[in-house]
Amino acid sequence: MVHPPSGTGGRRVTVHGKILGLAHSDADVISFLRSAGLPVAGTLLDDPAQVQWRGGRAHRYDTAQNPAEPPTRPPDKRDHCYP
Repeated sequence: MVHPPSGTGGRRVTVHGKILGLAHSDADVISFLRSAGLPVAGTLLDDPAQVQWRGGRAHRYDTAQNPAEPPTRPPDKRDHCYP
């Protein structure tokens, strides 16, 4: 399973609940699947019976944040007026 994109980019990849790693590309996913002993063919990532893409579009690894929105950051005390 390829999980939704994280807030910092990349997608967690799991097989039967075991975390294989954080993928930043299709090549990463293929590498993780091979290391888990699964046979990997060129069309495997597009076969929904073999690979489930959760949240976000398949083959996209950018951050979960909407690219049209400005980056977010934690509040800073300089953002507030203090008496």
